[in-house]
Amino acid sequence: VTRFFWYLAILLAAILGQDILLEPFAGEAFGLSVRDTTRITAVWGSCVLVALIVAGFLENRFTKKLVVKLGAWTALAGFLTISLSGIFHNLPTFYGGVVLLGIGTGLSTTSNLSLMFEMTTAAQVGLFIGAWGMSNAVSRLIGTVLSGAVRDLLTQVLQNPVTAYIVVFIIEAGMLAVSLIILRGIDVKAFHQQAEKTSIIERAAMATDI
Repeated sequence: VTRFFWYLAILLAAILGQDILLEPFAGEAFGLSVRDTTRITAVWGSCVLVALIVAGFLENRFTKKLVVKLGAWTALAGFLTISLSGIFHNLPTFYGGVVLLGIGTGLSTTSNLSLMFEMTTAAQVGLFIGAWGMSNAVSRLIGTVLSGAVRDLLTQVLQNPVTAYIVVFIIEAGMLAVSLIILRGIDVKAFHQQAEKTSIIERAAMATDI
C-alpha cells in the first residue's frame, strides 16, 4: 500500500507538473505568440483523448502493469524530447515531445485508474480510495512546487529561463523513472492476500471484544 501510494504521488507529480510549463517554455524557447502557445494544450489534449481510447483496447489484450509501464515510458520520452528541443532550439522536436507526453498521459490515466481499483478491497474501499485521493493531492502539491518554485529558483541561479525549464523537464523524466522502479515492487495478488489477512485479524479482534 505504501509503495503504491508513493508510486502514484511521484508519477502524477511528474505528469501534472508540466501543466503550467509547456506554454511559457514554448514562448521563451521559440518566441511563440500567445495565440500559438494556446494551441499546445489543444495538441496535448487531443493526444490524451486518443490515448485514453487506445488504452482501453490495450487493457483487453495485455496486463494493466504493462500498459502502465508503456504510458510512463512514453511520457518519459516526451519530457526528454521536449528538453532536447530546447537545447537544439528545434520547434518540430518540441511538438513531437508534446505528442509523446500527451499519449503517455492518456495511457497512464486509464491504466493507473484500473490498477487503482485493483488495489482496493471491497471491505475497506473507503480507506483505500481515501489513500489514493490523498496521493493525488500530494502529487499536485509536489508538481506545483516543482514547476513553479524550482523553475524560478533555477532561473535566478542559472540566469537563463530556458535552461531552467529544461532542467525541470529532466527532473520530471527522472521522477517517472523512479516511479517505474517502485512499480516493480507492487504486486496486486500480494496486496489482496495482505488485505485479507488484515481483515481476518480485525474480525478476530472484534470477536475477542465481544
